[in-house]
Amino acid sequence: MKAFFTLLLSALSVAHFNAQSSLPSSVIGNWFLVDGSNTLELRVSDNYMMYESDFWNFKDPIKKGKEWHVNLSQPGKTRQIIIREVGDFLILEDGRIIKRLSKNKLGDDRQRMPNQSVWQDDFFKSSQVTLSGVVKPKGEMPLTASVIYNHAFSSGQQKFTVNVDEQGRFKIFFPLDNPQDIMFRVGEVFTMFLAEPDSKMAVFVDEEKAVSGIDGWYAESPISFMGALAKENEELRVVKPKYMKVRNYFENDSLQKALEPMEYLEYRLDLLKEHQNFYQNYFSENSPSRIVKEYSERNINLYAANDLMRYRWLHSADNGALTPIDLPEAYEAKVKDMIVDEPLNMLAGEFGDLMREFSMAMMPKERVAMHDYRIEQVYGFLKSKIISETGRAEIEEWKIEEKKREKHFGYVKLSDPLKARTEEFSKELLELNQKITWDDLLMRIDKLDPMSKSSIIATYIDESYFSRGNELPQVIWDKVKTLNLNSTARNVLERKYSDFVILKDKKFVNGVEIVDSEGDVLSQLKKTYPGKVVYIDVWATWCGPCITEFSHLPEIKANFKEDDNVVFVYLGAQSEKKSWETMVKKHELKGENFFLDDAQYAKFDQAVNITGFPTYMVITKEGKLIREGIKRPSAKKELVEQLKGFAKR
Repeated sequence: MKAFFTLLLSALSVAHFNAQSSLPSSVIGNWFLVDGSNTLELRVSDNYMMYESDFWNFKDPIKKGKEWHVNLSQPGKTRQIIIREVGDFLILEDGRIIKRLSKNKLGDDRQRMPNQSVWQDDFFKSSQVTLSGVVKPKGEMPLTASVIYNHAFSSGQQKFTVNVDEQGRFKIFFPLDNPQDIMFRVGEVFTMFLAEPDSKMAVFVDEEKAVSGIDGWYAESPISFMGALAKENEELRVVKPKYMKVRNYFENDSLQKALEPMEYLEYRLDLLKEHQNFYQNYFSENSPSRIVKEYSERNINLYAANDLMRYRWLHSADNGALTPIDLPEAYEAKVKDMIVDEPLNMLAGEFGDLMREFSMAMMPKERVAMHDYRIEQVYGFLKSKIISETGRAEIEEWKIEEKKREKHFGYVKLSDPLKARTEEFSKELLELNQKITWDDLLMRIDKLDPMSKSSIIATYIDESYFSRGNELPQVIWDKVKTLNLNSTARNVLERKYSDFVILKDKKFVNGVEIVDSEGDVLSQLKKTYPGKVVYIDVWATWCGPCITEFSHLPEIKANFKEDDNVVFVYLGAQSEKKSWETMVKKHELKGENFFLDDAQYAKFDQAVNITGFPTYMVITKEGKLIREGIKRPSAKKELVEQLKGFAKR
């Protein structure tokens, strides 16, 4: 009997040792590494954690003494961590890795990595970024989170927006061709930080601490960083408001309008020296990472060059009307000397803005030169087409009058008689004018470095043709193919040229179905295809690996007949709908094609936890979703066998 009670007490003791309980309130919140980096390592909520730049669900953590054993899960994926409180700190064990965390950032006395390498040979690496985050809202939901950035080889800004869920969570995927700063906005928080291709990042945003208006320039942004470039972005978060105090934005803005060109050049270069001195002093005291140093130095240099270029049209602003002025040659030469042929310049979003300044023929002398050149070219064209004496006389009279015209903006205006005579070859005349503008651009940027030329040419073609739906003249495209362009710029142009041709000429092929999606896409698919195997391809138009996989689809589908009950479904997300339609046409995605808007995608992501594009999954004949282990089209035979295996069940 004594042995029985001893065994019973032992069992009760073990039961107590493994008792399940909720995590204490003291553990809920943000936890930061105490290695001096102040980076966010763990975010604990009531039922989920943000860890390693991703969201993990958990329930019923097991308490063992002073430790909590927490089973983390995602759809098709699990892991366990151990956490325990030690005074004001938290000890996190993840396998053999042990980390000491603090609930507060520990001042500015940080351990830096001065010798950390920066991108060189692998600077251009087109891939996607995963940005997860949690927002502590100032008011009520709903909120949206947005990533916005300049692209060095395309017109306009790239923008990606998602909804923030009821728990304050969001996840954005966006493409990058190279490391650079991005603008990030959620609610009243608007800031910039660095991102790099093929990386996972996460942020915690305390909107309650957001400082609005101009005062926000001089306040640290209420953001904590996790994952890729977290240490660097934490450094920038601290130093940027200090820099803004010496930036002299308003003084610079006033003097840009008041000073004469060479006076402003001198002022702006002196201001650049002040900015350089600020960073040199700050960096000598704080030992920055090399990435932050490289970025900051290039950013202020490009910011100064951009100001100097913008002076052309800001200096003479009068009652809202912009009247560009000519810059002295010495002024222009100095600005060009400030731009060096280094990819690292593209870390700063100012690079794209500056290149757009160079692409515009804005100064009066530039427009006069273009106008004179255009007159001679059009004059020669008209003489080759019109041979009658009356027509020749009209051409000579037109040339004389056109040379006198002052308000021309670099373009010619045909007289009414010549308009009538040139109607039959108006298309040729249009193409001639396009080539003249193109030739003028090449002449104006001739002395710039190769990287700048690549950016200007790619941006000009995108802005003038592709983004406007205008057909690119063959003579210009033939010239582009001979230019020594940066490989990423060339790839961007070739893709857009190909897409434009597809959109213009190709219709939807048989077997390509565009389907209106409901709010709950998974339920819709299960209801539409009962008893069938549904192979789901989740993709985005900007995702290079997604597009590469499409080339293997015809070979895969050739192995299936209609009675095999295997259905191919494509879910396009986080993309522009027009681009999505283009890609569906281009790659002949035979099967069901769904375009998910932001709300539909957010609901779908909540159910399956998309971790990047492309993602592949299967709905079995029984209606079960299988997320992990599904092969991609490039697996070929393995995918065929996998799908046939599901079909035979």
